[in-house]
Formats: sequence, structure tokens, C-alpha cells
Amino acid sequence: ICIKDLQEEFMGGAPIIVSEPVVSFRETVTADSTQICLSKSPNKHNRLYVTASPFAEGLAEAIDNGDINAKDDFKIRGRKLAEEDGWDVTEARNIWSFGPNTDGPNTVVDVTK
Repeated sequence: ICIKDLQEEFMGGAPIIVSEPVVSFRETVTADSTQICLSKSPNKHNRLYVTASPFAEGLAEAIDNGDINAKDDFKIRGRKLAEEDGWDVTEARNIWSFGPNTDGPNTVVDVTK
């Protein structure tokens, strides 16, 4: 859509040669987020407040290598994250998901008390 808009609206219909990206696109979190983001369910009965925080050094690699994964027992995984990476045990046991593709080095964690 963006390429089409660029070609039609800004380049007067001139052709654009499109190729695969040379560098894969990646984002990373380098510091705790300063904003709290809000997401509401379609029926407006549920709200998620989200912040982002970086992983400890080496944790993303441990997840990529399979040392820590979604299939591990949550109590064992929680203890391992607490001892090796400084996580709160309760938070480490409340990981909702790993991503992308259920095994990547990103997590969604329920930190409600």
C-alpha cells in the first residue's frame, strides 16, 4: 500500500523497482518505557495496560537457544529466571506468551498484584 501511494501520489506514476530488504527489520527495547499504553477489548469490559522493559543480558539468547521456553514447567522456568536473571518469581511464573511464533525472545507477562 505504501509503495503504491508513493508511486501514484508523489512520483506521478513513475515505476519503482522493489527488492527484498538488505537488512532484516528488528526492534529492541533499550530502557524501561516512559509511557503506559492502554488497549481495550471490543466490548470495552477489559483493559490491558502495557509497558516495555529490556531483558537482562543474555536472556534473549537463552530463549533463542531453547534454554528457556514456553513448554518448560512454569515453576521451574520461574525459579530459573529468578536465580539467573533477577526476575521476581511470581512475575516469572505469569508469562502469558513468548513471541513471535510462540518461541521467540519476546514475552508478555502478567504483573498484576
